[in-house]
Order: sequence, then C-alpha cells, then structure tokens
Amino acid sequence: MAVTFDGTWQIDTGKSRVWDPDQEKYIADEVGDEIITIRTEGDVQDYEVLLGVDPTVRMGYTTRFDDREWARYEVREVIGRGDEAAMAGFRQRTMSNARFTVGTSYGLVRSVYVDERTHYRICKDEESGEAQYVMLRRLAEDGQSYGAYVLRANGLLGRERHFVRLEK
Repeated sequence: MAVTFDGTWQIDTGKSRVWDPDQEKYIADEVGDEIITIRTEGDVQDYEVLLGVDPTVRMGYTTRFDDREWARYEVREVIGRGDEAAMAGFRQRTMSNARFTVGTSYGLVRSVYVDERTHYRICKDEESGEAQYVMLRRLAEDGQSYGAYVLRANGLLGRERHFVRLEK
C-alpha cells in the first residue's frame, strides 16, 4: 500500500506551536481544531481545511503540482457565528490578520511535489503579490501523521503543526 497524503487529517494541538511576536517565543497553537482533507488525482491536488471552532472557517484550493500558475486559496464558508466579534476572536486565536470573508482569497498558492512524502506550498498575497510564506508538509514513514512547517517571508518559522490521520 502506497504512503500518501490523501485522506482526512486532524491537528494534534498538543504538539503544534506558533511564534508569538509579543512574547518573542513559541506558544501552544490555540486554533482549537483543524481538519484537512487532501485528494490527489494524477498531479492535481485538492486541499480543503476546516479551521477553528466557533466559528469554523472552510477554505481550500486546487493546484497542479509544479505548475507555474497560481491558484486562489479561497475562503469558502464561515460556519457558526460570523459576526465581527466572533471573527476578531478567531483572528486572535489563529494569530492571523486575514479577513476570512467568504469568497475572498487567503492568498495565491503553488504546490511543489518533491516525493510522495514531501510537498511544499508557496503563498503570496493576491493584491500586492508579496510573498507570505512557504510551507513544508512532510509525511511520516508509516503514513499516519505529518508535520507542516510554515516559514514566514522573513525566513523564520511561524507555525509548526502536527496532524494525525483520521481516514484514508
């Protein structure tokens, strides 16, 4: 059986961490929950994430590995409370300044295939064209977990998230 990212994954918040610039140290990731579903058909990857709790933001994109074209990483739905107070709390917990408005872009992305266990996502701002981050996604040898390491545009590790497989 091939080892693959295809399937549904859930964040392991006990192992995940994020850089807090105010405290100048890594702290526990307070995202609450994150469920990712990845499907690959040939060299095309469909990626969808359910991010956070109350509200949960559904985002996703479809890319062709190693394509020169940028794809929109789009906010598809806000599930639960979407009022400004709830969204402000969501942005604080996720340490993000993004709008998270349905139909808007979280960024433009490209996916790079290195091998079955190693993928990169490159992201830039859709409006300014400026680099946002590069993320390494590395699958464990047994295919039951992976680490996602987000390098900010300044080259520093901004997030380290760990995921466990829910289903294939």
